Amino acid sequence: MNITDEELIEELSKRFAQSRKAFSDLSVVNRKLLEMNERLERSESLKSNFLSNIRNEINNPLNVIIGLAGQLAIVGARNEEITSLSSLIGAEANHLDFQLRNIFMAAELEAGEVTPRCVKVHITSTLRDLVESFLHTAAKKSVTLDLALPAVEDAGIAVLDVEKFQIIVSNLLANAIEYSIDGGAVEVSFSVAGDGCLHISVQDHGVGIAPEDQQRIFDRFVQLETGTTRSHLGHGLGLSITKALVDLLQGSITLTSSPGGTRFTVTIPPCSILDDKDSFSEAGNLFLFDDMSEA
Repeated sequence: MNITDEELIEELSKRFAQSRKAFSDLSVVNRKLLEMNERLERSESLKSNFLSNIRNEINNPLNVIIGLAGQLAIVGARNEEITSLSSLIGAEANHLDFQLRNIFMAAELEAGEVTPRCVKVHITSTLRDLVESFLHTAAKKSVTLDLALPAVEDAGIAVLDVEKFQIIVSNLLANAIEYSIDGGAVEVSFSVAGDGCLHISVQDHGVGIAPEDQQRIFDRFVQLETGTTRSHLGHGLGLSITKALVDLLQGSITLTSSPGGTRFTVTIPPCSILDDKDSFSEAGNLFLFDDMSEA
């Protein structure tokens, strides 16, 4: 096909014009994408700040309520009615704290803002406090909570994220109590291996979990019972959060179940400790010990 120089120039000019338009359109799209990305970053920042602020706004007065309930129990120790009411206030406040921790942790996991913060943890003290916080809930079903401790006290030290550990165990305890039969028992045991791995198990003696449901229960918002007539409470977050936190800590969670009960076993390897090598957590409280030089 023969074309004249004028036709060739005209065709090239047309294609250059199309290329300029395409480049201009691409620049507009790119600019809009950058603007959208900036808005998303601002939105994520606002969401993070909101979560942090609302968490403090709720946790601070809630901790005060728990503390005042404890003080009220001490002051009114000789009055059975005051002791009973203060115990009820403390138990309900602890239950609300547990639920809120799950909700905030789910939001932080969704936002990808959860990172391990590992310290040396006194497992025995932490578990004692956790078990104690669920005594009122267990008493409603006449369920006993049994904590088996290692024979050697030093065997109860592990390096992990104490907050994540508390949430993991709390969810396993809440689940075990909920699915225990009235008058049953929940048994908690743990060990720290020579390599520093923590192994903890929570055993109930309840209805058990069918084999086809044993993986599904770790999905978010999944409950084996549905509808308004379901016999077990819950929102379907606990075990999914537990699984997500165990994965975050590079651990594993398994379960064995039969109609006579269910045992959850969690293994958490030691993780990198805080920059401060003298950080230590006992009963869920973090302490930082600074080296002191002699004068």
